[in-house]
Formats: sequence, C-alpha cells, structure tokens
Amino acid sequence: MSASCLFAEDNDLKREREIGRRAVAEIEKVWPLTVNPEISARLEMILNKLEPYMQRRIEWEIRLVKTENVNAFCLPGGFIFFTTGILDILHSDSEIAAVMAHEMIHADRKHSLRMAAESQKITLGALAVMILSGGSAAPTILAQLAQVAITSSYTIELESEADSLGLEALMKAGYSPSGMITLFEKFINEELRQPVVEYGIYMNHPDTPIRIQRVADKLRSLNIPIQRKYPLGVLHTDIKDGFLTIDGIKIISAEKSELEKIKKDIDKYLQLELAPHDIYIMNKRLFIANHFITTMNAETTRKNILKALNAAKSKYPATKYYKFF
Repeated sequence: MSASCLFAEDNDLKREREIGRRAVAEIEKVWPLTVNPEISARLEMILNKLEPYMQRRIEWEIRLVKTENVNAFCLPGGFIFFTTGILDILHSDSEIAAVMAHEMIHADRKHSLRMAAESQKITLGALAVMILSGGSAAPTILAQLAQVAITSSYTIELESEADSLGLEALMKAGYSPSGMITLFEKFINEELRQPVVEYGIYMNHPDTPIRIQRVADKLRSLNIPIQRKYPLGVLHTDIKDGFLTIDGIKIISAEKSELEKIKKDIDKYLQLELAPHDIYIMNKRLFIANHFITTMNAETTRKNILKALNAAKSKYPATKYYKFF
C-alpha cells in the first residue's frame, strides 16, 4: 500500500472516530453504562483475538450497557456496545465472539456510513463533512447512524455480509463456528418468548432461520461439522466415584481405565445433533454414530446416554422449533 493510500485511510479513520464519538455522546445520554471489570476483561480478550482478522486497523472500544434488552451494536469508528441482557443469554466465548465479529464487520466495512451516504445521495467523504461541520443536517444524520446500529436496520445484503465475514473471523480466531448457529437459535427462543421486540441484533434482516441456513450451508461447503455442544457447554463428561457421567447423569460404572476409554469415545462422537437412532445396539455392542463404544451393559448405557442427550436438548427450546443439521 502506498504512503498516499495510508494517509487517506488514516484520515478516514479519524473522521469515523469523531463521528462515532458524537454518536456515542448522544447514546450515553439515555443508555446507562455499567462497570464490570470481569466482564470487560472477557470482552477485551475476545476482541483482541478477533481484531487481527478485520480489514482495517481500527481503535476498538467496548462499552457495557445495563439493560435487559438483548442487543449489541457497533458505531462508526469502532465503538462496540454490549447490553447486560445479551450477555445473560450467551454463556460461551464462542457465542460472544460470534456477536462481536458480526458487529465489528459492520464498522470495518463502513456499513452504517454507506447506508447514510446512499440515503443522502452523496459520497462518504461528503457525508463526513456534513456531520463534522456541524451544519443543520448533522444532528439528523447522526441520529440516523445511531438508529441503524442500535436497531440493526441494515439491508439484507449488509447483514448477510456481516454474517459471512463475521463467521470467517470467528473461525480464524479459533472459536467454534457452531457458536453462530447457537447464537441465532437463542435469538429464535427470545423471539418466541417475547414476540414483540423493540430493537436488537436479531431483528429479521434477513429472517433468523434463513441466517441459520446460510451459516450452516457455508460450514457444510467447508466440510466443517456443526457441533452445538461446544458453544453451549453441554454433554460434558466426567469420571467420579467409579461412574462415567454426562452433565451429572450417571452413564456406566466400570474400572477407571475402561471408563477413560469410553469417555474419550463419547467426547468424540456424542453430539447434540444426533437422533436417538444414531445411538444403537448391534450384536450386544453399543455404537454412537456408527462408532463402536463398548459391550459393557450396552442396553443400560444406551438408555442413560439418551437420557443425557434429551436433557441437554431440552435446555434449549429453540431446538424444538428449528431442525438440527
């Protein structure tokens, strides 16, 4: 990249930061910020992992808003907002990273600024001048930028781009790509629980099931299996007091060496996406997804595994309404 291009990019980022600061000032008049060092440190850690996979070197900042509303958004210049409401339903770093990557792409690719410029039928440079000059149109445009970000009122094309590029950043940063699937399924659950949603990241632009399907199709094209148990933190195996357990449910009792072997295979092959018929008995041998597990107490072990699997699925109501891939 030439020196002149770098200079132009620096100027663009400076203007975006100033536009973002002005929008932040307006938002913080009505949105109560909260301080939680532990949560902030976690969010910063995730941000640091995702940042190298953005197109531009933006000076990102994270703000935490105290509200039950389930939302996250990013303003021009890299100001990322998370509500305590959305963090209440996201329990893994992979799901949080899926949200953050999506929002970072919006700022990285200037989505809200591009939409505002198109609505005014002017260039991005002219838009920045209109806002930063303090003219009569500046407050209206600034409010529009904030509104687009907060309500996730992007076009279908821009939302799809944020989903696709956000998924790529998520994977490159080492997070489970299934986190984006479970994230959207939790949004479906929120929509079922609260049919009337005032605003939020999960507004139907496009419809949430379509977004899930697109992510699933992309993962399938890359030969990456969907494994929800990792971002959801379920189907966790343990060996205690002579028993192998799954999420605390006793599965089988045996010698420790045998339990360790069974545990290793269950960890590898038992997935939340399996149907009951994927866990079966043949010639008194227990199989999971066509992989041999054990001959010990096969019928009882199968029954206990199915109990644990059904219990894990029941924790996430959206799985009852949307198919497993």
